[in-house]
Amino acid sequence: MASNRSDIMIQVLSALAAIDGINYVSESISHWEELDHGKFPALFPIDADEIKSPVVLFGGTDEDMRGLLTVIVTGMVYDAENATQVKRLDLMQKVEKAMVTTSGLTSIIHSVMPTRVVTDKGALENYSVWDQEFEIEYWYPNEDGG
Repeated sequence: MASNRSDIMIQVLSALAAIDGINYVSESISHWEELDHGKFPALFPIDADEIKSPVVLFGGTDEDMRGLLTVIVTGMVYDAENATQVKRLDLMQKVEKAMVTTSGLTSIIHSVMPTRVVTDKGALENYSVWDQEFEIEYWYPNEDGG
């Protein structure tokens, strides 16, 4: 049996791969200068920190579990003319939309909340690299494990 975390990441990968114009999605991050230009734009999601706490689901009496999983999506775009801002902002918007609407794809996901964006601040010539953080709240029966 796959873990809840694994199931969530499968859904994240699927949602990101479905974004129009994405050429590469992988959990194994590459350095932007080592990535073939044909793979841009590229996304690299990773499951990061998680907080778990007991919760009572659906008016029951048994304690179940609530997980808050941080998922970080590293995005990369390339432009030979160094016009990366428009590409970056467009892809950031598409990633957020894909992540937020993913919440209905897995029955245990309660919500997906964008929490933070960290960019390279324009420091990389011809490239733009950034991280988008999302907090995924999910609930599951305690006896199922995480």
